[in-house]
Amino acid sequence: WVSEQPLGRMVALRVGARYEKDRARFAGHIRRHQKKIDKAVDLFSRIKSTGQAEEVMTVLYASRELKQAHPARELDEQQLYDYVLDWKKSWNSDEKKQTLASTIRHLVLLGWMRVQISESLSEAA
Repeated sequence: WVSEQPLGRMVALRVGARYEKDRARFAGHIRRHQKKIDKAVDLFSRIKSTGQAEEVMTVLYASRELKQAHPARELDEQQLYDYVLDWKKSWNSDEKKQTLASTIRHLVLLGWMRVQISESLSEAA
């Protein structure tokens, strides 16, 4: 269904020829999951570089890890921010901190994570 094509240092994913043939067969499955598909497409369309992709996936992964480690505790943006900075030592620049705060806030607002908004992070975001 998907073919990979080199695009500089990245790989572009393109719809393969088989997709059009199989799409009708899976129309029910696609329809059933259309909201999730649309949400994923929306997120991926917002990502403009491999750097942004790394930031998004790092934040989503860190959120999942913290929630699994402390299921009874409510997670807030500041805890997630601190966790990522402790993990990613090379992200300790003002620019990267600003980007991290913005990434966390945007993922919360887009509904990709359920964490409490932190007033202390709003200045950074």
